[in-house]
Amino acid sequence: MDIFLVILGAICVIIGLLGSVIPIIPGSPISYVGMSLLLLVDGCTYTTTYMLVMLGLVVIKQVLDYYIPIWGIKKYGGSKYGQWGGLIGLFLGLPFLPWGLIVGPFLGAVVAEMLVGKTDEESIRAGVGSLIGNLLSIVLSIVLSGVMAYSFFAEVYRIYFG
Repeated sequence: MDIFLVILGAICVIIGLLGSVIPIIPGSPISYVGMSLLLLVDGCTYTTTYMLVMLGLVVIKQVLDYYIPIWGIKKYGGSKYGQWGGLIGLFLGLPFLPWGLIVGPFLGAVVAEMLVGKTDEESIRAGVGSLIGNLLSIVLSIVLSGVMAYSFFAEVYRIYFG
């Protein structure tokens, strides 16, 4: 049963890492589920405090995933239309991974701002803000899921080989 839990946990952690760059997959929560499965394995030394801290970081990151791109657009002078355009562009760009994640939100914000009468310069600035916000969010996801993956595989190594 332990091997099954380790394999299932590893699958979750790997899917979580993929979810760091594919917005439809909630990467950090899935990675956390993988770590939680390891708690059921004999010899796991994760503490309650560690798991609660990781859970808190996952919740904070999930909330920030919605606010960071909006912050980027606002910071660079975009409007609510640019925010919606960036979100729509993100989803329209998904079939064209990985470049769709970069170009989609940028173009979505630019087009939306242009449609409401902003100048080319203002529209492009909003697009840059969307791009920066989305990239920052992706980096944050990669770091958190990477830490959880490292923790998971280090603990598995310690249980079976350490």
